[in-house]
Amino acid sequence: MYLSNADRWSLLCKKQIDVIDKLSAQFPERKVPLNELTHGWRHLQHQVQAGDRPIVHEPTK
Repeated sequence: MYLSNADRWSLLCKKQIDVIDKLSAQFPERKVPLNELTHGWRHLQHQVQAGDRPIVHEPTK
């Protein structure tokens, strides 16, 4: 399912990634949890750009 506003979602994801990267640089002690957040935003951005249905949380096994 392609989102009609996928480009805007992708831009939002990029902005979030940039903010989190800056926070990570300012607070190195928080680097691991911030990297996990960045990974989630990158994954969402990839889903949106690929035209996949965005799924924020992976199903637990």
